[in-house]
Amino acid sequence: MTINDIAELAGVSISTVSKIINGKSSGIKNETREHVLQIVKEYHYRPYNFIKHNPDTKTFLLGLLLTGNKKYNSFQYGFLTEAEKRGYQVQLCFSSSFKSREKDIAALCNNRADAIICQPVSDGNDSELAVLKKTHIPFVLLDCEEPQSGIAYNYQDAGYTAASKLVSSGHTRICCVFDKSEKNEWEIAAGVERCLFDNHCVYTEYKDLYEALYIHGCSAFVCCGRETALNVYEYAVKHKFRIPHDISLIYIDDKDCIGDFPPVSSIALDLSDFGSYVCNAVINKTEKLSSIITPYVENYTYNDRNSIDYPVHFSSKRIIVVGGIHTDVLLYVKEYPQIGESIPAHSMSVLPGGKGINQAVGAAKLGAKVSLIGKVGRDFDSNMLLNVLHENGVDTSAVHIDTENPTGKAYIHVQEDGESGIVLYSGANLSVTADTIEQSGQLFSDAAFCLLQTEIPMCAVKKAVEIARKNNVKIMLKPSNIEKIDEALLPLIDYFIPNKKELHQLCSHGQTVEEKAAWFLKKGVKTVIVTLGSEGCYVAGCDFELHLAAAPFVPVDTTGAADAFISALAVYLLKEIPLSQALKYASCAAGFSTTRTGVVPSLIDTATLEYYIHKMNLKEC
Repeated sequence: MTINDIAELAGVSISTVSKIINGKSSGIKNETREHVLQIVKEYHYRPYNFIKHNPDTKTFLLGLLLTGNKKYNSFQYGFLTEAEKRGYQVQLCFSSSFKSREKDIAALCNNRADAIICQPVSDGNDSELAVLKKTHIPFVLLDCEEPQSGIAYNYQDAGYTAASKLVSSGHTRICCVFDKSEKNEWEIAAGVERCLFDNHCVYTEYKDLYEALYIHGCSAFVCCGRETALNVYEYAVKHKFRIPHDISLIYIDDKDCIGDFPPVSSIALDLSDFGSYVCNAVINKTEKLSSIITPYVENYTYNDRNSIDYPVHFSSKRIIVVGGIHTDVLLYVKEYPQIGESIPAHSMSVLPGGKGINQAVGAAKLGAKVSLIGKVGRDFDSNMLLNVLHENGVDTSAVHIDTENPTGKAYIHVQEDGESGIVLYSGANLSVTADTIEQSGQLFSDAAFCLLQTEIPMCAVKKAVEIARKNNVKIMLKPSNIEKIDEALLPLIDYFIPNKKELHQLCSHGQTVEEKAAWFLKKGVKTVIVTLGSEGCYVAGCDFELHLAAAPFVPVDTTGAADAFISALAVYLLKEIPLSQALKYASCAAGFSTTRTGVVPSLIDTATLEYYIHKMNLKEC
């Protein structure tokens, strides 16, 4: 193919073809110039004789210099496809350093590229800019918003769009998870931050899921990339955070990377279309069809995978548990040993325990947002207990480490009939002070119930009552391991829940359960609930009383039944279930807990509890 052939095909003179190819087409009609160029592209004509002598000669070659970022695979495809459509070839080079970038630019100069599209290898691109200017080849910088010489994908707007989805769902504290070494992800994070600033919300950079949730109070996450979202999703599932019930999640990635599983909502970026747009813009500029490159604008595609919901605190408040945390050592015996008697234990178990941990896990398994306040030692037992709490979705940000005292222990003798007796070593529980509670006072701001036990010092109990009252938090108190109670506390207690033995020990007035409960009501307690084991419970308020039968379960181990009862009662009252009905849920939860060994393994979940309530016809009884 010669210049004569091109002239003949185009129906113009050889001189006209030469002027157009060599960039000296002023005075030639645009229609004629475009027609000649189209034929040149179609027949891949390259005027080699002129290349050596005329730097303005068109070669229909574009240089595409990238850094190797995997997110540009789709961009490359769009760019190369569009170049082929318009009759151009592309020399694609990957550079990770300025030195290798210099070599690539030199190679493009030798091949007389018509234009160079360059993604700078670093933020400080002055050196690259200087080298490109020396070539006298038209160039465009990618990821750069400089007028005339730059074009960038608007990652900030993508971040802004993703954050807007969360803000519109009610989230005000949002965390962005991104790789700080990736400039594009920095831009996305900047867009998220700008959106939150515009909406007077709180922005947090991701370090750790628990820190984001419990120190910064974040309820939603924007992830840069599907892989990052998968990591957060897996971490959340492992630590028993439910999506979107506990946290909302959305990620931003190229449309070719968007997946259906796991079901995480996403903003899809059309980087292939961006590549096509850049290619067209550059060719139009080199062919003098347009003198400027306008910014790229995209309407992002939102893929809803139901991983965004209202923040959990919109739908339910927190339950705070303040109490003992220890390890249970269970010894299974025929009957309790008498003084001076040694008896055999036919088996033994070591399990997590303490009324604090029992009630916290019990409420969490029933779907509540739970925070536990207490102390453990710096020992093996504490690691085991904290793992159990994490696995069950309990907030442990207020579980402190006592470096001087070991984790508490309870030695429990379980008889063949399921009844049990406990010898308690308090350990680190005794170091829970009023200051310990004060340090975690912010947790009470969105709480509905505070579950208290007296396995910790009374000064801590009183401080918890004080802070709870200031925040209009209802108080449930389980008296345990004490011989008397400060009567000044009683008017502040909403639900006082002793067992029969504790009731008789703490009240010397009257003879019957009913008479003793009436005394506590007279002292200011709002509601008294006396748990009676296999006989059910007695409930009394200022203007009502009722006896509730125990749920029909065959007991194996009654340890912790009261904790299962209290945690279920709090959860269902939180759901605004009437007290009479919530008590039935609590009784069923307590009965179920006696059918298995150990407390934590026997605590019931929502689905199982609802099944037994329906099976036993307790809902409408």
